[in-house]
Amino acid sequence: MKFETLFRYRKQCMAAAIMLILLNHMKAAWPDGPVKTLASFFYGGVDLFFFLSGVGCFFSWRRDRDPAAFLRRRALRILPSYLPLILVWIVLQALDGGITPAAALANLLGVHGFMKITPAFNWYVSGMWLSYLLTPCLAALAERCDTKARSAAVLTGLLLLSAAFWNDYELIIMLARLPIFFAGMLFAAESERREALTRGETALLLALIPVGAALLWEFAKYWPERLWDYGLFWYPFLMIAPGACLAVAAAASALERCRIGRSLNRALGFIGSFTFEIYLTHLCLKRFSAPVFLLLTALCTALLAGAAGWLRRTAEKRLKTGMAP
Repeated sequence: MKFETLFRYRKQCMAAAIMLILLNHMKAAWPDGPVKTLASFFYGGVDLFFFLSGVGCFFSWRRDRDPAAFLRRRALRILPSYLPLILVWIVLQALDGGITPAAALANLLGVHGFMKITPAFNWYVSGMWLSYLLTPCLAALAERCDTKARSAAVLTGLLLLSAAFWNDYELIIMLARLPIFFAGMLFAAESERREALTRGETALLLALIPVGAALLWEFAKYWPERLWDYGLFWYPFLMIAPGACLAVAAAASALERCRIGRSLNRALGFIGSFTFEIYLTHLCLKRFSAPVFLLLTALCTALLAGAAGWLRRTAEKRLKTGMAP
């Protein structure tokens, strides 16, 4: 399979990831038993995000290798969407029981995931900042991993690093995703050395999906109390995420052969352009029943995306004005 296929249909992969996350947060509507357990695994859509983010961050970093410019581009993507929502969230927290100035500031900056404070918004934004800050180092490592042995050694090192934070939920939930983020960078770096994966490599990555899923099932069955504190809920996705993204990209490529498929791809690409906004808004609406949850998520996403677009354009104009000679 050509690397270009994965990169071309990256937005469709992101759309699939956010739909898995939405299904996960509707699991209250699923019947008890194996079906509900399976739905809980759909939170792995976040891990697909980290893999795809690793791909995108590698190419973004390679654009100019300027850490300040890279972080500025990431901030322009994240903050216009995050700030309006988190400001509303902070106001609501202040009205509903209160929030300390320190907690408000930590949530506003998106660093609450590194601090044991309450109330705290979702950890994902802090995890993104961690990935972005480490991108120059990880991208350099990915470029040097020109053999499978080197790639495996770095991935093992990142796994061992995360193990140092077992029993620290606020940190392990982020650090357990670094190997997946780096795996995306390895894909991007390898695409600059050759055009495609071999058939054997593609088959192996696809075969690892059921292996990772089986591990996840066994962990949930025999060690449910250790899933979160020991990262067992996330480590299997290092095996699942690459192959899953390849499978979605291959399916999207196949859909291009017919008119209905092309229309579906355009719809998925549109959804994939706003996954961060969908992720942020749906977190505030999980208490509602499934139909209301989906409707409110769509409406709030449209509002947030509109506000974010305006803020982003305004910030870009000011930056260009400030940089003009």
